[in-house]
Amino acid sequence: MSRRAGTPTAKKVTQLVNVEEHVEGFRQVREAHRRELIDDYVELISDLIREVGEARQVDMAARLGVSQPTVAKMLKRLATMGLIEMIPWRGVFLTAEGEKLAQESRERHQIV
Repeated sequence: MSRRAGTPTAKKVTQLVNVEEHVEGFRQVREAHRRELIDDYVELISDLIREVGEARQVDMAARLGVSQPTVAKMLKRLATMGLIEMIPWRGVFLTAEGEKLAQESRERHQIV
């Protein structure tokens, strides 16, 4: 797309939404993404325990395509939320609340 010299260009004028609306839109997207990640992690932990007998950080990192420190950070968040229990040298286990969320997530994924 070359422009001939001397040809005026039309300037496109865009109207920005107000700041509060803009911020709220981004906040909603971030919250939805955070919720998806939580669902993915608890569902994966449940699947690993059911299929392999244990859920280890290294296995989660490999299956999610992320680094182990990324998994460790999310596991810490899940533990704070009361969804998992981490037992040193034994692995990661879902709490009753985590099991419930994993089941709900699994059912949602089957529908979609």
